[in-house]
Amino acid sequence: MSMAVRSARLVCGPRGVLLLLLLVFLGALVVLHKVTQSPLLNQNEILQDHLRGQNERYVRSTRTILLWTKFFGDSRWKLSWDTLGPQELRDELHCPVYQCEISNQHAFLPAVELYDAIVFHAAEMFPLLRPVPSKRSPHQAYVFALMEPPGETKHRLDDEQGFYNLTMTYRIDSDVFWPYGQLLDITADAVVAPSLKPPWRKPPAVFNDSLVWDLWSGKTKTAAWFVSHCETLSKREVLANSSRFFDVDIYGNCGTLKCIRGDPHCDEMLDTDYFFYLAFENSLCDDYVTEKLFDALQRTVIPVVFGGADYSRILPPHSYVDANRFKSVEELAQYMKLVVADPDLYVSYFWWRSHYRLAYSSPFCDLCAKLHAPAFGHKTQFYDDIQSWWFNSCRLQSRIRL
Repeated sequence: MSMAVRSARLVCGPRGVLLLLLLVFLGALVVLHKVTQSPLLNQNEILQDHLRGQNERYVRSTRTILLWTKFFGDSRWKLSWDTLGPQELRDELHCPVYQCEISNQHAFLPAVELYDAIVFHAAEMFPLLRPVPSKRSPHQAYVFALMEPPGETKHRLDDEQGFYNLTMTYRIDSDVFWPYGQLLDITADAVVAPSLKPPWRKPPAVFNDSLVWDLWSGKTKTAAWFVSHCETLSKREVLANSSRFFDVDIYGNCGTLKCIRGDPHCDEMLDTDYFFYLAFENSLCDDYVTEKLFDALQRTVIPVVFGGADYSRILPPHSYVDANRFKSVEELAQYMKLVVADPDLYVSYFWWRSHYRLAYSSPFCDLCAKLHAPAFGHKTQFYDDIQSWWFNSCRLQSRIRL
């Protein structure tokens, strides 16, 4: 009998049947597994398993942020330590998401490409001996950080196209928002501004505050202005020096009066002596308002604002006077005189204090939360033209005629 015949009989015998059944059974298991794992029948469980894994990955791991440059000479960026861990972010900065480490020590991790984010202060030049990181990992975010207007940029941004992944500035459309101050709704206990469309409460038809009324009766001077930069792109000095229309007492380098920064008498003087404070910005740029505006909100004085921001995104209605809403300095001065002469109108500008209070949060809280967001690790973003994004937010011409 030939070998071929014997092989055929073996296959067709009992062993062959068992082998065939085993193959069929294994095939059925494979098919069953494929069917049970198919999105057609099991999508909810697939989604749950994925989200559980993502949640464990992003909640348990710590993100590390390196401060590459100084912040106006301060290597700590006004933070309390050279390196802050999750405990400091939670207890000192009060970050809702605090599983991050922030350090200015370049050797905090063994290799620069291991940091999740590297922050560059664009108002400081790159360090001479270590201008940029020697290596870069695809997972890293390079952060363009600046609180000053574009005119204070110390980088050649046309040489940094495609360099940054995130922006951290005072602009509301930044990836990480870094305002000089915020307004919090007291009842809702939530920050409402600055934002694109703040849900402002409507000013009441009638408002009275005896404290403001008493201070109004003792005020004798029109406006004060604390200023150190005298010639600016916004030409604010032209507006402030229109003395033929209204009186302004100018303190600091640009005037004849002096008041030491931090002296409580200077703040109290705004409460007791002045009706208005000039919160004039040095640049006409989107969303750019500085700490002097928020400082004025803490005093019993009406801020007269001048800048490139849409102030309805920043301050409650009927809490300030916007110079750019007037055609000329003369019209602005006439309205200020009207407010001064009418105590009910003057007092009504402080209605917002019953509903809002000033607040501040660290931008590093927002940056930490962004680094932990599940979607952040699955997309790549670059600013191909950071110069246009940054510079095009400003203009040279104000709306009020100077």
